[in-house]
Amino acid sequence: MPARWILLLCCMLYSSGCQAPRMDSVDQSLSIYASKPFDVAPTPVADPTPNKLPAVPDVPATPKVSLISQSSDPTISGIQQASYTPNTTQTSQPSQTLRKFELHIPDSIPGAEAPLVKLPADKAERDKAVMNLFPELKALPEEPQPVPGPNGKPYTLSDLQQLAAANNPVLRQVASDVEAAKGNYQQASAYPNPTVGYEATPNGNLTSPGAQGVYVDQVIKTGGKLKLQAAAAQMDLKNAELAYKRARSDLATQVRTAYYAYLVAQETVRINRTLAKFTDEIFRLQAELLAAGQAASHEPAALRAQAFTIRLAYKQSIVNYAYAWKQLVATIGLPQLPLSTVEGRIDRAIPYYDYDKIKAIVLKQHTDVLVARNTREKSLFQLKSAQVTPVPDVEVRADLLHDFTLAPFNTFHTFSVSVPLPVWDLNKGNIRAATAGVVRASEEPHRVEVNLINGLASAYAAYQTNLDAVEYYRRDILPDQVRYYRGVFERRKIDPNASFGDIVNAQQNLTSTVTAYLGVLGQLWTSVVNVADYLQTDDLYQLGTSKDLPELPNFSSEPWSCPHPQPVPTASSTPCASCSTPLSATNTRTAVTASQPLVPIVSSTPPLAGTVTPAPVSVSPALPSARMDNSVSPSVAVPRQ
Repeated sequence: MPARWILLLCCMLYSSGCQAPRMDSVDQSLSIYASKPFDVAPTPVADPTPNKLPAVPDVPATPKVSLISQSSDPTISGIQQASYTPNTTQTSQPSQTLRKFELHIPDSIPGAEAPLVKLPADKAERDKAVMNLFPELKALPEEPQPVPGPNGKPYTLSDLQQLAAANNPVLRQVASDVEAAKGNYQQASAYPNPTVGYEATPNGNLTSPGAQGVYVDQVIKTGGKLKLQAAAAQMDLKNAELAYKRARSDLATQVRTAYYAYLVAQETVRINRTLAKFTDEIFRLQAELLAAGQAASHEPAALRAQAFTIRLAYKQSIVNYAYAWKQLVATIGLPQLPLSTVEGRIDRAIPYYDYDKIKAIVLKQHTDVLVARNTREKSLFQLKSAQVTPVPDVEVRADLLHDFTLAPFNTFHTFSVSVPLPVWDLNKGNIRAATAGVVRASEEPHRVEVNLINGLASAYAAYQTNLDAVEYYRRDILPDQVRYYRGVFERRKIDPNASFGDIVNAQQNLTSTVTAYLGVLGQLWTSVVNVADYLQTDDLYQLGTSKDLPELPNFSSEPWSCPHPQPVPTASSTPCASCSTPLSATNTRTAVTASQPLVPIVSSTPPLAGTVTPAPVSVSPALPSARMDNSVSPSVAVPRQ
């Protein structure tokens, strides 16, 4: 070949470009953004006015102080004494009398039309007025009764997970995506098909057919293009399988969230029902004290308002309980299931997770991390595929022809090999794009790890704070609230003049604390599920140790007796109306009789310094009795609990 043709070919190759583009522009653009100031704090503006001391207010002229020495004693002649000189020019004004304050509740406040409670002095009229003002509360609303589960057994969390996996539409969609990825992987490794055809050529003067026959054309892939395509498709298949695992984990998280929300709603109904019965009983006892003339007319109203508040919370909890079941069955894909029994307790064992341990597992096994690593590998295969694309594929063609023009009408064959010449298109644009894709995919695992650490830290912080809160509520806060309420209640029985507001506040604090405890308990299980979501485990206790919570005080089974003075019991006596219906079967009270003298209640505990010891209390036999503590006078028989 002449040298000029070789030189011309080299010039054409050089002008078309034969080197892959460098990616220094990525680092250059990053350095420009890194050097650019961002969120710079503004320079503080100096105050042009000098600092001035605050102006000293004028001293009123009314009080005059003299520092003139007025003593003739030589021992204190050097000391100046102050004297006060009143202002004689100011005229004294008569003091204004305070007007009588009249309470006026604005009409815009709901309930302002309620009048002040005034009871008649007559006993019969008083009892009738009390019954009209404070009648017996209605029965508590009925709770929906769940039916037994399959085979007469309640549903477990494992049963619900299996039902969700069998009926959830998302899993079927993701499973179909896996099958599609398998098909793409199979297709990416397939070799291109050959081309078969029939060919007829005319004779020399174009008057009749010449040679006719068949041919076969086959493209031979070079540079390992098929292997690279199959490797990239294999990464897509792995990511599809990881997406299926992620979808199963997300479904398990949804089922757990709905399951524990249902258990929290169930526990809320149980505790609110107990609180409703408890507050109803306290209100009933206070109303009977009012009928007996031992309470102010407004006192039962405060307790009834609290009773209605708890009743409202109880009714709302029933609604939340019913719809929590609807959300649960919708999550598992069976919304037609009726309300059924579910096994589980939320106030027992709770999984305890170690942050460093679960962090290491998350960064190693989480599907987001594995998908990011597979995507990085895929980008490398795509870059290599873009680099070998300019390598020409070989096209081979074989023809078998028969001559129909001239004798002896021979049959002959032809063979041709052709390759495209990479002169103008060297795939430089795709190589550059693939190189940028490698840079981006290389940073994806780091981005995913940062996001996972941030999310896990947030979820674990909520988990740890809620776990500490539940322990504090069960071990310290709730028991102390119950102790305080009992102490106030016992003090009220010993000293009828004790503040009634203490009982109202103690009861309100107890109910509000229990309500707050239920909220924290629900948040705790939500945070447990969120932490387990990062672990993507099929068992909440697989990577966490079981931790038992302290026992909760069962105030519903305690004998809360009515705060009545204790008379001497006899065998033939009968309990009063307010004491005949105890809060529990263990509450044993002492009966009274009209023929037996009454003995005042005396506490064996000495009074505190500065306190007033209440005088002995005598009551009529018609008034209800009450069980006092065990520290009483020897003449009073009190059953022990």
